[in-house]
Amino acid sequence: MRLVGPWTIVAVLPLFLTEVRSIEPSQCIAPLGMESGTIKDDDIKASSSFDHGHVGPHRGRIRNEVHGGAWCPQTQATPDTREWIEIDLKTIHVITATETQGRFGNGQGVEFAESYMLEYFRPSLKKWIRYRTKNNGELLKGNINTYLEHKTILDPPIWATKIRFLPYSSHKRTVCMRVEVYGCKYTEGVTSYSMPQGDKKGSSWELYDFTYDGHWDGEKLKSGLGQLTDGLIAPEDFKLAFHQENTQGWVGWKNDTREGKPIEIVFEFDRIREFTAVHLYTNNQFTRDVQVFSEARVFFSVAGKRYKGEPITFDYMEDRIFETPRNVSIKLHHRVGRFVKLQLFFASKWILISEIAFDSSPTTGNFTEEEELDNNIQGDQTVVSGPENKNPISAVSSTGGQYLGIIVGILAVAVVFMIVVVLYIVHQQRKYKSSPRPSQIPDKAALYRTPSLGRLTTSTDYEDVRNPEYAVPLHQSSQRCRTPPNLQNFFPKAPSLPPPSEQYYAATEIFRQGTGPVQFKPPPPPLNTPPPMRHQMPPQGRYGSGGGNRTFVGP
Repeated sequence: MRLVGPWTIVAVLPLFLTEVRSIEPSQCIAPLGMESGTIKDDDIKASSSFDHGHVGPHRGRIRNEVHGGAWCPQTQATPDTREWIEIDLKTIHVITATETQGRFGNGQGVEFAESYMLEYFRPSLKKWIRYRTKNNGELLKGNINTYLEHKTILDPPIWATKIRFLPYSSHKRTVCMRVEVYGCKYTEGVTSYSMPQGDKKGSSWELYDFTYDGHWDGEKLKSGLGQLTDGLIAPEDFKLAFHQENTQGWVGWKNDTREGKPIEIVFEFDRIREFTAVHLYTNNQFTRDVQVFSEARVFFSVAGKRYKGEPITFDYMEDRIFETPRNVSIKLHHRVGRFVKLQLFFASKWILISEIAFDSSPTTGNFTEEEELDNNIQGDQTVVSGPENKNPISAVSSTGGQYLGIIVGILAVAVVFMIVVVLYIVHQQRKYKSSPRPSQIPDKAALYRTPSLGRLTTSTDYEDVRNPEYAVPLHQSSQRCRTPPNLQNFFPKAPSLPPPSEQYYAATEIFRQGTGPVQFKPPPPPLNTPPPMRHQMPPQGRYGSGGGNRTFVGP
C-alpha cells in the first residue's frame, strides 16, 4: 500500500473508516433453545435438585409450565453461591444476553432469584471462568416476581461451550429459576490469543485488555479472549474510552518498554485453516505519538511450537496527514495452519489496536507437525519469494491434494496425444494435396468417343441427343467444382460424310430400245443439285439408239 499524494489519500480515506469486526453483536441475538427445546434435556445439568422429576434442571426452561414449572436447587441461596444450573452448547457460541424467570407453578409458586452470577467454560481455558462486566462487576440483576422475565445484555459477550447460572441472595432464601441464553454459533475459529498486556499512558490512561478472560501472568496474557476479538470498535480519540461509560477502549503498547522489539500476538484456532487475509483496526493519532505499525510479519504453524518457512511481510506507508483510525488488511495468500503469529513493528512511540479479524475457512488434509519436518517448508507449502523474500505464497493441501499429481499427469498425456493426432492429420492433408491424383485428371478417351453412324450405346455416361456426330458426356459429380472447357474450341469439327449419289429411275426397256411412239425425257434435276460435271460414262445408256448427232444429255 503506497500513497503518492494528497489526492490519493483522499480517494482511499473511506477505506480507513471501514470497521473490521470478527462478529456483529447486534446481529447475534437469537435464542439458543431453552424455550424451544433445541437444547435437549440431556444437555441441561444442575448441582442438585429438590425433586428431579418435578423441579429438575430439565424443567428450568423459560416460559414453560411443566410439572413443578422451574428448576429448584436442594439448598437455599446464600451469598456463598454453590448451586448452579448448567447448559451445554456443544460448540463455541457467542452469548450476548441471558434471561431469567421465577417459578409460577400455576399460581402456586413463590420462588425467584433476585440476583445471579454467570460462569462459563471454553476448552482453551481448561477451567470455569467467572463472568465480569466491563465495570468489573459479577452480579447480574434477576427477577422481582415469579412470572415476569428479565433480560440482561452481556457486555462484553461470552465465548463459551458451556454456561452456568448461579442464583445469589444476600440473605438465605429458597429460589427457583427458568432461564434462556441468546447469541449465535461462533464461526471465526479463534479460540484464544496470547500477547503482552497493554501499557499505561501517562498517569491517567491504562491501555489494557480489560476483558481478557485468560491467564494474566505478569505482563503476559495467555490462552484467553478479550477486546481484540469481541467485535466492538473503540472511538477515534483513545481518551474518550476513559470518559464515557461502557465504551470500548484501545489496547496499546509503548515502544520504550520493548527495547526495539516488535509486539508479538499469537492466535490459536479451533482447527487447521486456510487463511486469505487478516484485518487490523488501528489508531493513527500521530500528533499524540500514535501511528500505524511500520511493518507487519505473519507466521504460520500447525502445532504452534515452531514457525518455519518465510513469513508474509507487509510494509505500511506512513500517513501523517489524517488522524482517523483505519482498517489495515494484509493478504495471506491461502497459507495453512492452526496457529498464526503477528509481529508488529513500531513507527512511532505507540501502537494502538482495537480489533483483529481473520478471513479463513477450515481445511482438511495430511499435515505433519513442524518438529517432524526436515525441510524449511511448512507442510505442503510452496514458497515463492519476492525480490526481498517477502509475501511467500503457499499451495494449499486439501483432501484431494495427494491425487493432484496423478490428475495432472493424465491431463498432460491427453494433451500430448491430441497434439500428435492433430499433427498427423495436418501432415496427411498436406501430403494428399501435394501428390497428383488420377481421379482429378479428366480422361479424354472416356469423355469423347469416335462418332458412330449407328445407334448410340446405352451407356449412362452420355446423353441421348439427336445429333449422333458427337457423344455429349453427362455431368460428373466428382467434377462439380470444375467445369470442363468447350473442346470444340480446340478440335476442328469433323467433316460430314459425302451425300450419296443421286439415283434416277432406270431406263425402261422402251427407253433402251429407243422405239415407241413417245420418247422418254428425264425430269429436271433438283435445285440443290451441284453444277454439271463431266463424267466418263459407259458407252451405253442415256443415248438414243437412233441416228443423228450424239448429244450429251446429262450426268
